[in-house]
Amino acid sequence: MRFLSSAQFIERSQVADEFVAPSAALANRLLGARGLDRLPPCSVSYFVEELHRPGAAIGLHTKGTAEIRLNLAWLADLAQRAADPEWEVAFVVLHEYAHFVLDLLEARETGAGAVRRRIAAEHADFLSRMRRLGWLADPVSRKLLSDHNSVAEEWYCDAFAYWAAGTLPDPHAAFFDELLAGVRGLPAA
Repeated sequence: MRFLSSAQFIERSQVADEFVAPSAALANRLLGARGLDRLPPCSVSYFVEELHRPGAAIGLHTKGTAEIRLNLAWLADLAQRAADPEWEVAFVVLHEYAHFVLDLLEARETGAGAVRRRIAAEHADFLSRMRRLGWLADPVSRKLLSDHNSVAEEWYCDAFAYWAAGTLPDPHAAFFDELLAGVRGLPAA
């Protein structure tokens, strides 16, 4: 699988399936371990977008579903790296799945925008804590400080992935435990 050009990688979709299947399975196992196994599992497919920046447009979710599409150009670039990409792909799958879960949370909320306001408040608390702690915080928190995460919803999606993996530090992990308690009890799909 290594050293395939992006075009070769895209042509050989079976390679993409073999490359992503373990990561999708990891994402679904992590969701199950967090009590979200009654929700629809992550379903992963691909889209082709040859970009000058292969890391752009990494993943998409179809609103209202757990269908996640990954950019094959990004996957091809990732396949060339020496590191094991399983967590990187699983992270993107979980990030996109978090958008799906947010849709569920919003559908169940009693007041318009209540979930987003809670997430925005938690994001502000995170930023406040990081200003007080500086760069001495744990590695996950440092990763959550990226420019990508300046928007509360994107921060929520990245934090959701770390929460699913059991690596999001408290008090933010406790926030996710409480926030997602309502969707854990949903009947099996």
